[in-house]
Amino acid sequence: MAMIDFDIGTYGCQWMNWMEEHHKSKVREMKLAGNYQDVAKSIDNRAWDYYELLEKQYMEAHPYPNSYEENVAYHTTKNFYVDSTVMREVVLMAVTQP
Repeated sequence: MAMIDFDIGTYGCQWMNWMEEHHKSKVREMKLAGNYQDVAKSIDNRAWDYYELLEKQYMEAHPYPNSYEENVAYHTTKNFYVDSTVMREVVLMAVTQP
């Protein structure tokens, strides 16, 4: 697993790791074309935009709890839902263009 390149971002690095494991030939093509890191940065930007949208929608649909225990469970559930959705719908896709 590669270290996080802060220019590319967390989701961009996760996409790169996934692509290198599952789509080696597409990675080679993008590297030869010189756009591999640009695509990774684009994926990271789209992922964070989608993350913010999903987080906002989740918070609107689920009222904020009052107790500490409910608050911890609320944030754990929200973060799992949002992150897993972003991973499935944005990051784990064989994208080849920014």
